[in-house]
Amino acid sequence: MSTAKTGKATLSAGVLAPDWLRLASIVLCVLGILVAGYMTWAELTNNETVCVDAGSIDCAAVQDSAYAKTLGIPVALLGLLGYIAILGVLVLEDQVALFAAYGRTLVVGFALFGVIFQTYLTYVEAAVLEKWCQWCVASYIIITALLIIGALRLHSFFKPLRS
Repeated sequence: MSTAKTGKATLSAGVLAPDWLRLASIVLCVLGILVAGYMTWAELTNNETVCVDAGSIDCAAVQDSAYAKTLGIPVALLGLLGYIAILGVLVLEDQVALFAAYGRTLVVGFALFGVIFQTYLTYVEAAVLEKWCQWCVASYIIITALLIIGALRLHSFFKPLRS
């Protein structure tokens, strides 16, 4: 059983059980922040990231391409800000009424935008550059997992309204 107001699962004795999907989302956000933060640091300090550099895996080629910036802003920085925004919403869901009501929808919206943008960037890696960045692929997997978990959380939030 879950309550729509707090979104936390309750046990039969009335003790609150943790929202495991929310905790998983928080862990994924931290991983995303680490990956995007590392890539941002490399971009802003003109350092190369540690990369396998085997076959078509060439992080330097991807990070030095014209596609590594959008409107002059490093794509990694945009990803970092996106992960921070999602984490902020997740952490504040219990403390801010706006996020309690709309937090799940915001998380899905942010993650959906991230997946769409990273799908475009992954297409560029595959079709245009013909080079791959392992960090970009890791971020793509993380944001996709955040979207899936976010959609599950949003679905479970609306479930009591349908019954």
